[in-house]
Amino acid sequence: MKVLGLSLVFFILQLFYLYQTSADNLNAVRVIVNGEIITEFDIRREVANAFQIAREKYGEEGLQRKEREIISKGIDELIDRKILVQEAKKVVLADPEKAEAIEKNLDAFVKGAVEEVGSVYKYYELAHKQGINPLKKRAELKEDLLIEEIMRDNVYRKIVVTPKGIKRYYQEHTDEFTREGSLSFRHILLMFSRYETKEDAKSAAEDILNRLKSGEEFGDMAKEYSRGPHSDEGGLWETDEVKDFRKDLVAKISNLKEGEISPIIDSSFGHHIFKIEEVIPSQTLTFQQAQNEIRNMLFREEFVKKRKEYLRKLRKDVVIKRYY
Repeated sequence: MKVLGLSLVFFILQLFYLYQTSADNLNAVRVIVNGEIITEFDIRREVANAFQIAREKYGEEGLQRKEREIISKGIDELIDRKILVQEAKKVVLADPEKAEAIEKNLDAFVKGAVEEVGSVYKYYELAHKQGINPLKKRAELKEDLLIEEIMRDNVYRKIVVTPKGIKRYYQEHTDEFTREGSLSFRHILLMFSRYETKEDAKSAAEDILNRLKSGEEFGDMAKEYSRGPHSDEGGLWETDEVKDFRKDLVAKISNLKEGEISPIIDSSFGHHIFKIEEVIPSQTLTFQQAQNEIRNMLFREEFVKKRKEYLRKLRKDVVIKRYY
């Protein structure tokens, strides 16, 4: 527990004290966007999750190499948000109907959150435990709704994904919609180390195989005799788990049919017996099966492009001062 506690403390320090640890540094102004500031704390909060993901993916050394890139991207995202919120306040809040609709949506969100936990007191108590300021959270949600409103008018409505474009993409990228075959199976492993001789292990494997062919339940036999992973679950390996199994052994059973039991297969550490649970053949999705996926992908690509164009237009009238 002591080691775990120290690790947790170290992790928190890494997230919130990337440069210095003083409160003054956290409040330091790093960017000003049309008179509105972005502080050191804002930046650290923005990049905290990205830092955690990079640490898990690249390790500490890789994180250090990615650090400047992550921080730079985080700052750009904060600047873009400031610009969008400022523009939305000018455009949306100037329209009484839209402003009223935003407030109603906010009230509905808070009401729903309160009803979910049971009472206003419980809502604030849970928020406090999670380190959340409900008023600040409400303000952030309002900004999200404001941004969504101007994005609808200036980005979403300018995105056009045609049936012809979807069809053309499918025809030009059919290979992207080919799904490899997969299977699930049950597995029994008799390890050589559990027997006095390899001959004893072989004899035990043959006895089990004969009993299986006589109709005894594979799962029950796996629980009783197997020393392999998943033996407690009757030796079952689901389709998404098979990728972690030894590929050379999977290759030896890949031609078996559903319900078929393999012969005894040897490896360097024991005898294996498999039973195929399910076979999913490889297939290429038809256009009808793939068109929604293509439509969503093309929409996302257009969204990124149109959003950049819109922000580029807005930035022409924005004064940005950087202090980092």
